[in-house]
Amino acid sequence: MTERAVTQLHELASVSDGAIEVVGSWETKAGLVVDVSLDTRGIETKGQGIKVRNRERFQFVIDDAYPYRPPWVWVSHARWAGTPHVQWKRHLCLYAAPSVEWNPAEGMRGLIERLMSWLRAAAEATLDPDGQPLHPPVTYSSADAGQIVVNPDVGELVPWGETVVPGPTRLVYAWCEHAGQRIDILEWLTLEEAYDRVLADDFEPRDAAGRPFYVAPLILVSDELSMEYPNRASALAESLEEFGVPRDELLRAITSAGRFNGAIAELASLEQTAPVAVLLGTPARRVSGTRRLAHITAWRIDDFGEEVTGLLRRVGRLDDDELKEQVRSLAHDWLGFADIKWMVVHENRAELTNRRDQGSAASWLHGKRVLMLGCGALGAPIAEHCVRTGVRALTVADNSTVKPGILLRQPYSDADIGFNKARQLARRLTTLRRDLTVEAFTSNVITLFTGEGQTSPDYDLVIDATADIGVRAAVEAARARQRDQWPPLITGLFGHDAVRALGILSRPGATGAGHDVLRRIAVDGRGAAAGSWRDIVDDFFPDPPRTEMFFPEPGCSAPTFTGSAIQTTALASALFWATISELASERRKDPMVAVAVRLPGAETGVGTSRFYWPNDHVTTDVSGRYEIRLSTRALAEMRAETRRGARARGQEVETGGMLLGSFDEATGNLYVDAAVGPSPDSALSAVYFDHGTAGTQELIEHHRARTANRVGFVGMWHTHPYGRAQPSPTDEAGMGWIVSPSGTGRRALMCILGGPPPRWNAWYEDGELPDVYLRVVDRLTETERRVDGRPQVIPDAAYYPGGYFQPPSESPHSLSWWQQALRRLR
Repeated sequence: MTERAVTQLHELASVSDGAIEVVGSWETKAGLVVDVSLDTRGIETKGQGIKVRNRERFQFVIDDAYPYRPPWVWVSHARWAGTPHVQWKRHLCLYAAPSVEWNPAEGMRGLIERLMSWLRAAAEATLDPDGQPLHPPVTYSSADAGQIVVNPDVGELVPWGETVVPGPTRLVYAWCEHAGQRIDILEWLTLEEAYDRVLADDFEPRDAAGRPFYVAPLILVSDELSMEYPNRASALAESLEEFGVPRDELLRAITSAGRFNGAIAELASLEQTAPVAVLLGTPARRVSGTRRLAHITAWRIDDFGEEVTGLLRRVGRLDDDELKEQVRSLAHDWLGFADIKWMVVHENRAELTNRRDQGSAASWLHGKRVLMLGCGALGAPIAEHCVRTGVRALTVADNSTVKPGILLRQPYSDADIGFNKARQLARRLTTLRRDLTVEAFTSNVITLFTGEGQTSPDYDLVIDATADIGVRAAVEAARARQRDQWPPLITGLFGHDAVRALGILSRPGATGAGHDVLRRIAVDGRGAAAGSWRDIVDDFFPDPPRTEMFFPEPGCSAPTFTGSAIQTTALASALFWATISELASERRKDPMVAVAVRLPGAETGVGTSRFYWPNDHVTTDVSGRYEIRLSTRALAEMRAETRRGARARGQEVETGGMLLGSFDEATGNLYVDAAVGPSPDSALSAVYFDHGTAGTQELIEHHRARTANRVGFVGMWHTHPYGRAQPSPTDEAGMGWIVSPSGTGRRALMCILGGPPPRWNAWYEDGELPDVYLRVVDRLTETERRVDGRPQVIPDAAYYPGGYFQPPSESPHSLSWWQQALRRLR
């Protein structure tokens, strides 16, 4: 490919009118070198910029990877040495990110244009403009010398900072942990703090993972040393001495760190210690603006240097001044001839590095505490996402073991077979980050939410990935007791063939959790939203239910879905992304959200669909046995009927109707989804409400059929306009007969709406909830019915029929409404 480059250069030269001249070329081990002369007239020097002559010579080093990799550009002189982006005194660093900035399609024309742009910026001293990152100084590091990961910010420890006494230098010590050739810096300490820590009676020489601690000095210098750091210790020592760090001080810093490391090695019974390293920090970094940050390099001391500094440490305890002076002289001699081995430094400082998920909704998880319920095909990938996004704490909970079959789609290995899932997952995830130990809970997760004295989870997020209805019900019941104190809850499920998934978000204070919201999806997904959610409802709530279940192993194995790791990994990530995006969103703050995710190629449904629900009106019935959840729809329907009745019959005429929903035995909840008005054969007056039966059974059957038997008759409601929201003897007797053996069921909700004029008018006019009486009436015994079920005489009054307006009649009934209802039912 070098021939193509040469051809392009000659073509450019032929049409450049002398601005480009190809002087010659020759082969080297690095590739073909082409000597090119460029007309650089008009480039003006400003301030500290480089001086550019009217014509300059450049050497383009082109290898066989051209044009897929840009050529190197060299100059034959050293006039620009020390300038930012000039390395090895002669190499011009034209591209900060060649993989992005180099365009192979532009070829040598693009290279020359980039070079001219670089020359103009270098002459104007704007290669590193304010607000842009600085190019760090060059150190020719080697992995053989070891590597250092810098985690804590240096911040205002620097001597050029604003919150410390300014000065030329400052010395602090890096508190580290090490494993082999790798050193991880955990925090910065003063000399006194390091002594206090190592000499403490309870000092442990190793971290929780068994890695020994380690100390290294960090010398911070207020001035930039050069664009290229030296590879000889003598040159480095001379530069440091010039900027305020005498050689004796450098040696004392190394010796002090050696004392700490010797004590730690003895306590930890170490056979091999970490490499002796000296850290150097200079003001040669910038993320934005003009504030300089410390650029950290690491010098690994050679074996002879370790021996010399070890001697310095040992003779420091002796009284022999002559011997001390001899060792000190030897140390100075060593600084004169030692080579510098620069270690590889990996920056992980928040002040310096930009997180790759910056601006992503996933950044909401950074620093959070997460509880993951379930470590299977859904929970395990999400748990790994949590670790990588930077959670502060993670607990994974699962009591099942790894079986051979799950290796098909769950992130476990053959060596994990037979071991607990949560424990094995926690061990693997802990290896992803040194600063995080993932905890494992290996008992049944239901025990986290049952029993006396249970409190809300001490986490910032709970994720239920168990796909276990018992877990969902236990979470629902536990959360209902302290819903305002509970953290956000995400519930996830896969469809039967891993083509669709559901993610449910319940914010703090939300009426319902996953158990509740799944019921809402089953009900509402066949209603107004049937178009976009029909495939989801058919997948998760088929009617009739599926009878053929997939059992992966013979015997008593649990049924599961079918699908590959490709599907489950994609669905888990998409589901988690969608729900975290909702949680982090400032656009909507709906308390309950459901997100349907579909893989490409799903036969019906496309992409992502969302459902949003407001909170229900939640209260406990007067017996204290049930939590009643009145939906906003049911309340709106009762208010609409109240207002319609007031316009048609008068504001003091009672009205009412049936309540539709369901009882939940597991959680002790009564869901009221809808309310309907009085049937046409009802009788309504200012003193009495008599509900008819015409069309009621058909209406109930319609709702049962539409919701796959999830919504049915659960009670009755009626109003006491401008009166007390309390049952009358007639109300009690009527409800008693409804739940009698001859009535409609063994229990029903009695709902009465009332209140004094200001409160009732606020309900009627503004929608503010009036006084509400709620009681679940259970079936009475024969004795109780004889006492409480005395026939009531219907008072004389002007009665209106149900339905639309018709003229009133006088006392149309001689029997009470519940007696008539029983007669009709018979």
